[in-house]
Amino acid sequence: MSNNGFKVVLAILSIIALAGIGGVVYLLLNDTDADQALTIEEQVKYSYTTEEINLDLADNRYVQLKFNILTNNGKARDEVELREFQFKNILIKETVNLTSDQLQENLSDFEDRLRDEMNKLMEEGEITDVYIVGKIVQ
Repeated sequence: MSNNGFKVVLAILSIIALAGIGGVVYLLLNDTDADQALTIEEQVKYSYTTEEINLDLADNRYVQLKFNILTNNGKARDEVELREFQFKNILIKETVNLTSDQLQENLSDFEDRLRDEMNKLMEEGEITDVYIVGKIVQ
């Protein structure tokens, strides 16, 4: 190989190496995080609010609940809307042995259980939060 050819190959390899190092540095220093918190506008855009749902409780009382289900993207929000019947089924299973006192005391745990059970069904994203936005116990 001639001296000129060697210099050309060495220059090309140097450029490739520098580009690779630059790419690695960019990825390591990039501030955009996939797990970054959603803005309030995105939260509203990716949330789904259920209708009011009436449920019987174990102590012969009933509760009327309304939920806002927050997802991490638009496709997940659409999937939650399609899976509302499954959400209601999970809700019924979770409340069948609850008394009104238990429901009043553990709302955060209750919301977390609903989120976790629904996420087992999700295919297009995930549910990040479940909020109770309406509750009447009688």
